[in-house]
Amino acid sequence: MLTEVAKNIFLVAAENNGRFPYCHGVLVTGRLTALVETGCGAGILAAVEEKFRPDRIILSHGHPDHCSGSWLFPPERIWAPRERREETGDVRRMAERFVREEIREYWIASMREEPGLRDFKAQNHFSGGHRFDFGGITMEAVHAPGHTDDHYCFYFPAQKIMFTTDIDLTPFGPWYGNPESDIDRFVRSIRTVRGYEMATVISPHLGVIRDGIRERFDAFLGVIREREEKILRFLRSPRNMSDFVEAALIYRKYSYREPIMRYLEAQMVGKHLDRLIIRGRVGRKGDRYYRI
Repeated sequence: MLTEVAKNIFLVAAENNGRFPYCHGVLVTGRLTALVETGCGAGILAAVEEKFRPDRIILSHGHPDHCSGSWLFPPERIWAPRERREETGDVRRMAERFVREEIREYWIASMREEPGLRDFKAQNHFSGGHRFDFGGITMEAVHAPGHTDDHYCFYFPAQKIMFTTDIDLTPFGPWYGNPESDIDRFVRSIRTVRGYEMATVISPHLGVIRDGIRERFDAFLGVIREREEKILRFLRSPRNMSDFVEAALIYRKYSYREPIMRYLEAQMVGKHLDRLIIRGRVGRKGDRYYRI
């Protein structure tokens, strides 16, 4: 369950090998013990609680795969981002934030079933630049919006370790499928995080990365350009959003809870189309998009 990354800093391996709807966490065992992220799976969280009883439970943002097990811990131990704090932990308000009305009940049922999301409360909140001192180990909260408004990464300056949360460096690339997500804002955040001195990256969906870190960041950013090139090729003739969703240019196939994935595909494609319109590469007439 635990892999030592540096002295007193451990990767907590998640169910499903850290793939959505779960994510790996980080355990810090200084004078105070902290668990970062609660998306590992209920059984793993129970084992961490039994053996370590973390003093701090710290969340990077309000996505279910990162906070689903928070209800297992008391509010006074939970720290969450100040941004969007009114919604975080309230499952119905999270659904209102993340998906359109037609699929909200489906989203709620899905997230309750797997990964086991329940209502929870965070009594403590942090903002960008906050330094958590665990006694001998310091961790900085790095605000990295664009994925979501409340998205944070966590940096251990002495160890030069970055827990990149959903700048996860997966081959899939950056994810911006919620209404509040913003591609350009996310690009700026990725570049900011890439600028830190890093000997090690901990990815919540890949694990520990020590080699080729800068190249992985470059490849991760490059996916955005690749998606736009694919969209432009698809616009060899005018298309509407239904055409894009059927083509699944981003997800390729809808392998997990298809109504949700179709909605997310439309969200992400729509953000690219808006971006391409601003840049003069795409036009729109009625419900159809065309290449300029």
